[in-house]
Amino acid sequence: MADQSRDATTSRSGNSSESRAHSMNQQGGRGYDQHQQQHSATTTKRARSPSAQEDASEQQGHPQKKVHTQVAEHYNARPDVGVEKRKESTIFRMKSFNNWLKSVLIGRYARQRDRVLDVGVGKGGDLLKWSKAKIQFFIGCDIASKSIEQAKERYRTMRNPPFEAHFHAMDCYSEPISNVVPPNQVFDMVSMQFCLHYSFETEEKARMMLHNVTSQLKPGGVFIGTIPDAYWIVKKLKSESDDRLEIGNSIYSIRFERRDTFEKFGSKYWFHLEDAIDDCPEYLVHFPTFQKLAEEYGLELIYNKKFHEVYEEASQELDFNQLLFRMNVISEEGNLSADEWEAANIYLAFAFRKK
Repeated sequence: MADQSRDATTSRSGNSSESRAHSMNQQGGRGYDQHQQQHSATTTKRARSPSAQEDASEQQGHPQKKVHTQVAEHYNARPDVGVEKRKESTIFRMKSFNNWLKSVLIGRYARQRDRVLDVGVGKGGDLLKWSKAKIQFFIGCDIASKSIEQAKERYRTMRNPPFEAHFHAMDCYSEPISNVVPPNQVFDMVSMQFCLHYSFETEEKARMMLHNVTSQLKPGGVFIGTIPDAYWIVKKLKSESDDRLEIGNSIYSIRFERRDTFEKFGSKYWFHLEDAIDDCPEYLVHFPTFQKLAEEYGLELIYNKKFHEVYEEASQELDFNQLLFRMNVISEEGNLSADEWEAANIYLAFAFRKK
């Protein structure tokens, strides 16, 4: 992989990348089913429905849909194409790289017999990672109901999963997790991969997100995740000509409405990632604000690195280095393209520990 300072438009040979890669239970599920029976109405209608006024405007084709509605519709519309079909993706290597990086985070912080809450579980693409970590209990939540059904099916077809799992379609940025999770259920870890930025639409949503992360996370428990790097995005936008509102390359684009001011909450942009995200609204996460809010909820930052930095660090470790090849990030056929490598640097990884 190229050094972070290297021009992202410069081609990188497979050999150079390969060379660098070589060098480089207390609570369990008790009380859960009883809680589910008590909240059957909640679990059959998980995600908060738009108001009647919102429904009417949407039926009339009004363009101002609520962002949570747009996000849910976007991910509900994404098919689960299967392993072989995914190999045909134009960003197959980047998707593999992102999966590798999540494996690094989980590998560093998950422990055997952990109880895990995964917010933004999607179609359950990380279930195998959790299985390899030998956790004992898992709850996955996501705003997209169809994705939740696919996650349930993926779990059902796993071979002898070592952990008990439950799945819920709900908006974890607008309603408390206690609507679906019994209050005596304690978690050792919370994971939020590529989705936390939606909570920065408003301070209220960001606070609800952090409440849901911390309210049932045990002291010493860990909160891990991945988010777009607002500093990198804005810096790159500012490096463009004065009137330009968009950055990107052949596989991604980030488009703003304005470039003069960016608020701590509600700084919206539209993100397109080839064969993954179709011009979906997202929000900048001002990391100092995120960290300050997290401290209010008893979280201490213990890790914060850009994806390129995570790669440079973790690829030096034998297990993670070998995983680069097993997960097809690097192979005899090639590695990430220059444009994929640049797109990967949009993101950063973080970890907090509850005091």
